[in-house]
Amino acid sequence: MIDLVVVGFTGELRALKLQARSIRLYAKPGTFNRIFYVCNDQSFGVFKRYIKYEVLPELGCFKEQVKVVDYKKLAGKRIRKTGWRSQQALKLLAVNIVSTPQFLILDSKNHFIRPIDKATFITPSGKLRVHSVPINELFRKHCIATCHYFGVEHGDKIEEAHPTTTPFMMATAITKGLLTNVEEREEKSFFDVFIENTEWNEFYFYYAYMLSRQGLIETTYDECERYTVALFGQAAESNERVRMLIDALGDTNICCTGVHRRIYEVGLSNNMSDIADMWLRFGLIKTRAEAAYFQTIEKPSKRKRFILF
Repeated sequence: MIDLVVVGFTGELRALKLQARSIRLYAKPGTFNRIFYVCNDQSFGVFKRYIKYEVLPELGCFKEQVKVVDYKKLAGKRIRKTGWRSQQALKLLAVNIVSTPQFLILDSKNHFIRPIDKATFITPSGKLRVHSVPINELFRKHCIATCHYFGVEHGDKIEEAHPTTTPFMMATAITKGLLTNVEEREEKSFFDVFIENTEWNEFYFYYAYMLSRQGLIETTYDECERYTVALFGQAAESNERVRMLIDALGDTNICCTGVHRRIYEVGLSNNMSDIADMWLRFGLIKTRAEAAYFQTIEKPSKRKRFILF
């Protein structure tokens, strides 16, 4: 089995509910060992109550495997402001709570649309499935900086690498080795080191560490056909782009998708309608009223409240 880690915050609670529903509908029993919801937010009480009353009922047979974790348990401290940087660090630090040899990382926005099991993510020989992609130009500087940190030559020449998006399978032993390497080298906590270095991102950091160990990628990962297509924020103002991505979900190899919150924030009516149709097609909602609920963006909670649906 695989441990599942989801790092979220109170501005994406509704996405976690849709994700949980997709797990109940499409994950075969025995796929996941434990499900960890890590709260990257100061409002841990709000986050935990929503998980209890809204997410757990959607998880079906997986609800007994859930553990909700405050970011402070992983970071080792309270910080003044959580956000994208702390989210990235927490994805790597989650290795300290998992108990399986591999773990799957999801963002709140991810949800499944076709059946999945352990074989979706791990080959019969035990390698982790990955689909390499061209370097994301938005993050090229991160790739170069992380390669430099680990002494990987010609990091600026890399044109293709593991994705910087979820779902992403991580090897527990490698991730622990990465954290140990950094902490011994810097003589301070991994969380502090990572937060201070804004030229890094979590997945290129992990990738560069593996590149610095000859043959580690080849013995750990196996290239496969892509199994996810997500609707990222760059598509928010283009219905043509959103429709093209939704059409790509017709590929039966695609078992996971996701909708970035910016698409809801922009809120083009055609996009909202097409996404609702997609959810209806895959059985994630039964009515358009439900679509409106999941497409409504809430601000991160600053006080102890939550809304039941």
